[in-house]
Amino acid sequence: MRKTLSIGARAFPGSRLIRFLGLLLLFGTGAASSDNAAIEIGIIPTLSTRTILTTYQPLREYLEEQLKQPVVLVTAPDYRSFLDRTQRGEYRYVITAPHFARLAQTEAGYEPIVRVKRELRGILVVRTESGIKSVNDLAGKTVSTPESTAIVTMLGLQLLRTHGLVPGKTVQVQPSTSFNSAVLAVQNGDSDAAFTAQTALNQMPEQTQSALRVIASTSAVPHNMFLARKDVPPQELERMRKLLLAFPDDKQRGIPFFEKTGFLSYVRTTAEELKDLDHYVTELKRQLTGQK
Repeated sequence: MRKTLSIGARAFPGSRLIRFLGLLLLFGTGAASSDNAAIEIGIIPTLSTRTILTTYQPLREYLEEQLKQPVVLVTAPDYRSFLDRTQRGEYRYVITAPHFARLAQTEAGYEPIVRVKRELRGILVVRTESGIKSVNDLAGKTVSTPESTAIVTMLGLQLLRTHGLVPGKTVQVQPSTSFNSAVLAVQNGDSDAAFTAQTALNQMPEQTQSALRVIASTSAVPHNMFLARKDVPPQELERMRKLLLAFPDDKQRGIPFFEKTGFLSYVRTTAEELKDLDHYVTELKRQLTGQK
């Protein structure tokens, strides 16, 4: 049985059951089973489970209200588990990183529906009182990043190289399990700087945000994408697309959601921007196979 962190009627051993029951109270009790026709949406674990589920709760409520069906939000312990489950088609719908989305489209048959309107850039943060002013000041320092397969990490390492810094040699790179962990390493003094995304930082506590200062940003790629599994009927897929495109105008839930995350809105994906992600898919595959 897979270990899945979700909103829904699933069992958790030991102390995890208590935390899980708290999530049930906060997020609802729909289960992803055929008898009650719940719709499961897998969300990439960029942040802590509680932060992810809290952030996407307005979208869950909106879709549940519009579809008249239970909607269950699901995430995974780490990127690789999430990617594996996506590629196996375990999620009916998925919200995932752009290069993960392209891989899911080309190799697992997922259909892109919409993407976040805001571009995705990595930002480089340091403590507010740090003497580090620019990327060049990181020589001999430690930089924390999300997982190596994260596109923000790829963009971040590219930025370091353009400034003549060699990861693992002239600057030490410290991979973390999530955007939260990478940023907290800086806040706690365990690293000198961290790569994250502005939209991820927006979802962190104000205390964390105020403790950090942005010193640089990376090049941009399309942001997170919402996809449907290949067996989702066209009529259902189009209904989901229409609902997602209308969500930014929903006063009760949509507007607050986009204000909090900084996503701006949802827009349709294009074939051109998906193809432009192929370079990052190649790097993703290299990371997954452990190639040098």
